[in-house]
Amino acid sequence: MSIFRLIEKIAALLFVIGYVIAMFVSRQWTVPQAAFCVLGLMLPLACIWFPEELGSYTGIYVGRGETLDTETPPALVSIMGRVILVGLPAIAYFRLLG
Repeated sequence: MSIFRLIEKIAALLFVIGYVIAMFVSRQWTVPQAAFCVLGLMLPLACIWFPEELGSYTGIYVGRGETLDTETPPALVSIMGRVILVGLPAIAYFRLLG
């Protein structure tokens, strides 16, 4: 594993920890809301930490009789994880507290 990947994984984890701390410091979150948001942060964190493994899934049913039959490039999985990691908490904030 390259040093860049290690730094990326640590930064993503620190980002998630920062979100969790901010949720509990604000004291506007109920426990179910906070648990929902923490669970929602696990998918983008997994996409950043394990893009090769998640991108290699094939044979998954996606609807209308179709299945996913090609692998997703790991870079795309990682980028989408970063987009969701930044966008999901903002959406949750405005949806749940706004």
